[in-house]
Amino acid sequence: MFVGKLAALGAAFSFSITSVCFTLAGRKLNAITTLAVSLPISWVMMLIVHQISLGQMFPTTATPDRWFALSASGILAFVISSYFMLNSYQYIGPRLTMLIASFAPVLGAILAWIFLGQTLPTHATLGISIVMFGIFWVVAERTSGGKSKVDQPNLKRGIIFACLGTMAQSMAFVFSSIGVSDGFPPFSATLMRITAGIVLLWVFIAVQGNLKSTLSIFKDDARTLALLTVAALAGPVIAGSLLLLSFQFTKVGVSTTLSHTTAIMLIPISYFVFKEKISIRAVVGTMIAIIGIAILFI
Repeated sequence: MFVGKLAALGAAFSFSITSVCFTLAGRKLNAITTLAVSLPISWVMMLIVHQISLGQMFPTTATPDRWFALSASGILAFVISSYFMLNSYQYIGPRLTMLIASFAPVLGAILAWIFLGQTLPTHATLGISIVMFGIFWVVAERTSGGKSKVDQPNLKRGIIFACLGTMAQSMAFVFSSIGVSDGFPPFSATLMRITAGIVLLWVFIAVQGNLKSTLSIFKDDARTLALLTVAALAGPVIAGSLLLLSFQFTKVGVSTTLSHTTAIMLIPISYFVFKEKISIRAVVGTMIAIIGIAILFI
């Protein structure tokens, strides 16, 4: 009975690994290049996983309506949402971006109620509210001095981008839930989502005339390529598959809430990787989120 919820928490942990790798790689690459390099790596990995787990390299028997739902999900999540979010990081930083993105589960639950007819029991609504408050409490912590270094034009642009990315991600949740209905294999769904994302992204790059420069990343920067390989494995492959598995066993609102505890899981990772101090506020927010998670497992 806890498969879906544990899968969502596993997705959150995997997303935290991806976030660290993208942060390190993003110091050299822009948002489009980061996605363009990582998604093909994820695609190759998923082909291998799909062959080993399901006995075929590609889900050729998937119906057109399932292809539509999962393609829409992949384009919204891997291309549109990621593009807006990665650009938002550059304008307003990860903390404010994550603060806005933390509302994606609530928006996803509302969309699931409108389009899928999914309702949540009282205890689940309470648990989601507590978890979201804990995340909000952690992410909203002020930086040293409490003063923003973001100028007004970038602040406005960054907030708009973060809101658009959050909306796209929430819509992707609903399409994903539709795509994996009736027990459709999560590995197949993940592969189909990545395929759709790659096609649209590389067409966009080709139209812009940046095909050659983007392809050169694969051979000219081994360290960055290694970071993106880890990000590709932890993100679209592992986290993406776990999230789709979660959608098969629990409601969209619960799954997305648990999968968005990445901000909480990044606290110890940031301490060891980026040498960031852990504040009392972060500890309190984590404890609040854990209480909410416990309620969701009732």
